[in-house]
Amino acid sequence: MKNLYIVGASGCGREVLNIIKDIHAIQGTRWNIIGFLDDNLHALEGIDCDFKVVGTISDYIPQENDVLALGIANPQIKGNLVKMLKEKGAVFETIIHPYVALGRFNTIGEGAVIYSGFGMSVNVHIGNFCTLLACGLGHDVSIGDFSTISSWCNIMGYVKIGNRVFMGGNCAVAPNAVIEDDAYVGVGSVVLRKVKAGNKVFGNPAKSFNY
Repeated sequence: MKNLYIVGASGCGREVLNIIKDIHAIQGTRWNIIGFLDDNLHALEGIDCDFKVVGTISDYIPQENDVLALGIANPQIKGNLVKMLKEKGAVFETIIHPYVALGRFNTIGEGAVIYSGFGMSVNVHIGNFCTLLACGLGHDVSIGDFSTISSWCNIMGYVKIGNRVFMGGNCAVAPNAVIEDDAYVGVGSVVLRKVKAGNKVFGNPAKSFNY
């Protein structure tokens, strides 16, 4: 049995721990959970949790029997940390809650984390290290590496989502729309056609917004 560390002890990391516990309760124990890796060794102070931060991400050295689960939602941070850890030889697991609808003829990349309530239909491509909460993906959707799609997002058919995209909760994306790399789609937004690379959009219909 592999020793599993969760990368990140924030809210997302603790949610990933919860998914892993559900996997063990429903499907049987798959990993020996060691604890969290986080550069803030005090990240769990004052928070109820039955596992601890056992070391920093930056100091972690992979051992032969180790695997990692990615507990970070920020797409850009995910990209940077995965690059650093894989250069050290780290191995990542794909974590999928048992209560999901995975459809048919779909592909899921390395290191993905998929929450309870997620669903997709057919001919969907999910890239590496995506974090997918309780959202829905229609037919022929593609999602690039390191992207995060929050709960209750409705991604309709033929939508193309790029790398390192973040979508807040309750977004809707119309059929054939395109969301390019590094875009940020704010909570409750409706994307009708296209979000350009690096843009932050909010509203219905979604429009660029500068802080």
